[in-house]
Amino acid sequence: MLRSLRFWAGAAISVLLIALFLLATDPSEIGDAFGEADYWYMVPAVAVLFVSLWLRCYRWSVLMRPIAAIAPQRLFSYAIIGYMANNLLPARAGEIIRAYVLGERERVSKVGTLGTIAVERLFDGCVLVLMLLVAGAVVGLGDGRLQVIAAASAVLFSVALAGFYWLTFTTERAHGFVGFVLRRLPRSAGERLGPHVESLIDGVRSVHSWRTFLLVAVFSGLAWTVEAGAYAIIGRGFGIEISFAHYVLLLAAANLAIIVPTFFGGTGPFEWAAKLVLVNAGVAGGLAGAYAIVAHAVIFVPTTILGLILLWTFGIPLARLGRMSRVPADEPGAVVP
Repeated sequence: MLRSLRFWAGAAISVLLIALFLLATDPSEIGDAFGEADYWYMVPAVAVLFVSLWLRCYRWSVLMRPIAAIAPQRLFSYAIIGYMANNLLPARAGEIIRAYVLGERERVSKVGTLGTIAVERLFDGCVLVLMLLVAGAVVGLGDGRLQVIAAASAVLFSVALAGFYWLTFTTERAHGFVGFVLRRLPRSAGERLGPHVESLIDGVRSVHSWRTFLLVAVFSGLAWTVEAGAYAIIGRGFGIEISFAHYVLLLAAANLAIIVPTFFGGTGPFEWAAKLVLVNAGVAGGLAGAYAIVAHAVIFVPTTILGLILLWTFGIPLARLGRMSRVPADEPGAVVP
């Protein structure tokens, strides 16, 4: 992992934005805000966060139906392992890891599962952009940097969504695109992935059904709205008096900021964007900085600890995560003993 370019690129971006975050904040003010916070509010915040994670697991179960019928509660463990790996590894490697672990333990296509996860992330991005624009229209974006995030993410996900539906509009077109990609991969990778094209296309084309599209869109919106509730509860612990629309804006901006390859679950971009929204809402810089750090910890720490526990109960050594973060093949028993 230490030889990986994406590792060092993610680490560099995180370090840069952490430095910008700290340079713009008075450490003594952050310390005062930490001392005055009521941390009992973090308990219900974590509970609300896990409700949002369960809603995401229901959405994932809908996307998985063309591949395998797996209940949301059964998918929960795999999702948490993926979030844990995203927190500890760069470049969203946890998405590949949860596809691998699910494929091994449930004997379903890893490549097809990875396709459903890609659709999840596309819908997450689109919903976050919509929430950013709506909340920004209500409370105002103000700061030019928030406007840049809004404009760049709106363009990125509009193009991604249009491209996705155009490329997968018919099964034939999807086959043609996947074949085009496989021919440009190294021969060994193409040979390994080739037999699993059908499951991949089944996974990504599931949202061409209007019913599936509606369920995925609704549960994406519900999951992120519930998570914004967790941010609002954390705000109460810090005595921050702003509207719920500001927390929706914070949620969207912070999570869109961590799309760039970073390290330790978006540490750096998350705090930078969260503080930016709060300061724009009139919150003092030290208080905004302390809130951003604690809010990220509430998102980061419980999922990481639970994910490590689940990894241990599944009998998967932590050292194997690096090897599992490659694009998965579907040979049974390749990773999980």
